Amino acid sequence: MDRIEKMLAGMSTREKVYQTMIQRSEAYIYDDDAQTKLEESPFGGFFVGEEIIGSETMKGDAIIEAVKRAEKYSKTPPIICADTEFGCGYMFPDGRYSAFPWQMTLGATYDKDLAYGFGKYTAIPAREIGINLSLGPVSDINMNFLNPVVNTRAIGDDPTLVKDMLTSMIRGMQEYGMGATAKHFPGDGVDYRDQHFVLTSNTLSFEEWKNTFGMVYKELIDAGLLCVMMGHISLPAYQKERIDGIAPPATLSKELIVDLLKGELGFKYAVMSDALCMNGFRTTYCDQVKSEIECFKAGMDLMLWPCAEFADALLAAVESGEVPMSRLDDAVRRILLLKEELGLFGNKEFKTDKMDGLFAFSKEVSERAATLVRDRKNILPCKGAKKIAVIAVTSYDDEIESLNVFKEEWEKNGVAVDMYREDCWEDPSQYDLIVYCTFCHQHKPRGFLQVVSSWQLGAIDRDKTVIVSFGSPYLIETNFPTVNAAVAMYSDTPDCQRAAVAAMLGQIPFSGKLPVKLPGHELGHLKLD
Repeated sequence: MDRIEKMLAGMSTREKVYQTMIQRSEAYIYDDDAQTKLEESPFGGFFVGEEIIGSETMKGDAIIEAVKRAEKYSKTPPIICADTEFGCGYMFPDGRYSAFPWQMTLGATYDKDLAYGFGKYTAIPAREIGINLSLGPVSDINMNFLNPVVNTRAIGDDPTLVKDMLTSMIRGMQEYGMGATAKHFPGDGVDYRDQHFVLTSNTLSFEEWKNTFGMVYKELIDAGLLCVMMGHISLPAYQKERIDGIAPPATLSKELIVDLLKGELGFKYAVMSDALCMNGFRTTYCDQVKSEIECFKAGMDLMLWPCAEFADALLAAVESGEVPMSRLDDAVRRILLLKEELGLFGNKEFKTDKMDGLFAFSKEVSERAATLVRDRKNILPCKGAKKIAVIAVTSYDDEIESLNVFKEEWEKNGVAVDMYREDCWEDPSQYDLIVYCTFCHQHKPRGFLQVVSSWQLGAIDRDKTVIVSFGSPYLIETNFPTVNAAVAMYSDTPDCQRAAVAAMLGQIPFSGKLPVKLPGHELGHLKLD
């Protein structure tokens, strides 16, 4: 703490203000003007890997070079964070790193050692890139199968399973040198709406919340969690404050940030907002600058993607006394404490390991997660199949393209494959097996599956039809209840597609278990040892 207090005392008010900001990196550290920009705007950290949000102007080695610039020209070592929910492979499409499946795939293994490996093998390549803080893991609980944001990003719907798996994952991540950020406090997965577009709510009673989301966060905090992301989600059962009659989102709630998280749960490191461009945040006050100042006043420490006017507005608010200097100092103190725990001051050593096990680990998780949800007619394994039809039920071209892996894996095993989109236009009697593939997951709306597929399904022989879900397992019950054989893979990564074929051919067992209850499905939960 002596180091932190000395650093804090040596900062100007302006420097303190900039420490509270995590900005998108492309505008500041991807060109030769980085030194000038960072001298003018000494940000506390940067978000890299913007492919996750659809910006693909910089990838691969350009990210590594940008991180080096940020480290070289920043007066105070910067936080470098990324959405590494499923590894670093999406930031390096050249294949040097593996993209992991979604967290629900991991949940289906019920294996805490694999959860530790998930954290470890996320951290190792991330630190090679220069990332020191993960904006993950997702620590939400799937209580509503209609939730459009959580879904396959979550471990499952059993709080004990979620807690146990995440504790192991975070330990693996942080022991190998990358801080973890649990999100989205006070907990998503109850509502049916999306906070990217509207304010959402965790509607549990406070007693229910304490026994579920509260229990998970308390366990993670006690285990050494380094960062918590506040969601644009209210918890009306706890909050007394109302703005125009509505409980504000956690990002604007002193009750949730200071009283509950920092107070009752005892969290001592920096608290980060979810992206401040999201409508669940913007719609409370409408004025963006005012919203961000109120967010900081409520107790937020790290502001994720604040607007260009925020720094000057916060500086003015501190100088006028609207925001007490003690609030700014508390935020920066927590940020410096986080940076110290991340080893940014050269004060820590972390475990190291070779990258060799990265791809084997991704393959193991995918194979261990393969779940046979049902097989009423003993259709699987289909060892004698010679020719099959694969029908992709999706509106997205990238999902159609990804299914080439599935097709090629069948063909490697001597099975001819005809691919169709939404509808099989040929006589289905020529096929030994008809496989429907669905992909619906977070951020790609569930909606209604294609009408053509729905009508066609009623005319095809169910004794040779299988549904394989490469996304939400809930669709197996909501949209395909009469299909006799159903497989859940939870993710559409190449490893998951290959594992699905291997399991359907009987080359590996279906060893995964559903980590969520399907609507109308009475399968109970396993318990970890």
